[in-house]
Amino acid sequence: MNSSPINNNNKKVIESNMLSNKTKQTERLTWTPHLRKYISNGYAEHPDLYTDDFRVLDELRNDCIYMEASEKALNRLIKYYAQLAFIGSKFPIDV
Repeated sequence: MNSSPINNNNKKVIESNMLSNKTKQTERLTWTPHLRKYISNGYAEHPDLYTDDFRVLDELRNDCIYMEASEKALNRLIKYYAQLAFIGSKFPIDV
């Protein structure tokens, strides 16, 4: 006897420990201009020092907008969330 679940059409059903949920929709945005301005004014540092960091943050956000539901995508979302949590500790919420 096969231990895999079978649906009504005698086809194997793939089991997953991820919940299926309709995703929220958002618009594309770029963090870079807002963070550059705040760093320039608030920290008296040249924002060009953070160009790579801005690029990574914007890429993470854009990746999260158009991703499929998968474990790899979940890891990308967790990485983006970690970056947002870090930024939240360094910048005011209304940047």
